[in-house]
Amino acid sequence: GSQVVLEDAVRRLREETAIEPCASLGLMREPELARLKGAGLMHYHHNLETARSFFENVCTTHTYEEQLETIRAAKRQGLKLCSGGILGMGETPEQRVELAETIRDLGVDCVPVNFLNPRPGTPMAHLRAITAEECLAAVAVFRLMMPAAHIFVMGGREVNLGDKQHLIFRAGA
Repeated sequence: GSQVVLEDAVRRLREETAIEPCASLGLMREPELARLKGAGLMHYHHNLETARSFFENVCTTHTYEEQLETIRAAKRQGLKLCSGGILGMGETPEQRVELAETIRDLGVDCVPVNFLNPRPGTPMAHLRAITAEECLAAVAVFRLMMPAAHIFVMGGREVNLGDKQHLIFRAGA
């Protein structure tokens, strides 16, 4: 099945290139992660999206605990972890700190920080985009809380930060 195809692709990447394979496959159980690790997978990416206390406002198809278990299973397999979230979905600044605490406590290596860019026709179209100052403050808090993590500013950077994009590096990205 698709697991065997994935394992073969990872094995070939490791054998034929210098690429460090990273998978972003959603919720995974430990046996499947172990097989991918055995094939040469080195990194696993799974965003938490938001704080546990706000998660039900964002996702109804699975639980926060299922997300945490995927990340913990990847960690037990010795994979490098990449996990972040989307800020500006209606959560409070305290909930942004809560997300950062969770990511920190999981021992995540790479933290992609995204900013919601509300789009017409989506469930969050009514929200206002968070300001550049809010974005920079969040990046600074993430940096202070996770001094050794690789923090990347990804989605929403251009729209939410505009001409202040360059300040993400001073904030800690």
